[in-house]
Amino acid sequence: MTEAGVVHVFVSRGRFSSFEDIRDYVDAGRSEDGDAEPSVFMGEAGIAELEPMCVEAVHARDDGHLGLVVPEVLLRGASYADQWLPQVESTEPADAAICVFAPNMVTNPHGTALHYLGRFTYRA
Repeated sequence: MTEAGVVHVFVSRGRFSSFEDIRDYVDAGRSEDGDAEPSVFMGEAGIAELEPMCVEAVHARDDGHLGLVVPEVLLRGASYADQWLPQVESTEPADAAICVFAPNMVTNPHGTALHYLGRFTYRA
């Protein structure tokens, strides 16, 4: 039996120069004492606990594209994209994207410095 899944999709243009820049923005860090510190993205999006294996980052240059591309092209390699990508109505070009899958909970999607495309469903 398959379960319904949820993905929150964020895109950006010009904010990140590389895939590593995106991961620095998304991934939690550690304090000098070794305590977990939320990332900038976690704070902005309202994610209390991040399951990093359920967050996918895409950078157009790392996918072989040299400039801005529409979400349909940028996101086609994301998990379950064949199911949820047809729900994306935006044609605004971007060069980076972040897909946040369950069990991560996004409580403030419009609080990020990125453009929020929306919450989409798929079958896992």
